[in-house]
Amino acid sequence: MIKNRSGLTILEALVVMAVCVVLLWIVIPVGMVRLGWKEAGAMVVTEGDKAPEYKGEPLEPDVLRPRVDEMKTPRVLPDSQFLPKAPNTPPKKNPLE
Repeated sequence: MIKNRSGLTILEALVVMAVCVVLLWIVIPVGMVRLGWKEAGAMVVTEGDKAPEYKGEPLEPDVLRPRVDEMKTPRVLPDSQFLPKAPNTPPKKNPLE
């Protein structure tokens, strides 16, 4: 097989890249979770969980109201331009026949 400058064949280089991808995307994140670097399941909601109490100013009631009434529908005028009819096309043939 052809060797590149570092002395690895193409097959060996592909194997090294595959091992690096497995290490970076699977082994390292799983190891970080196991060692406690990341909290696994921190966002999982279990029974009895409550949202934290909001201590800021209350929202105005109009903020949560749908704004559909505020939208104006565009006025559509009839088209006065003459459009020619489409040319007659032969019926499509059944490709199975």
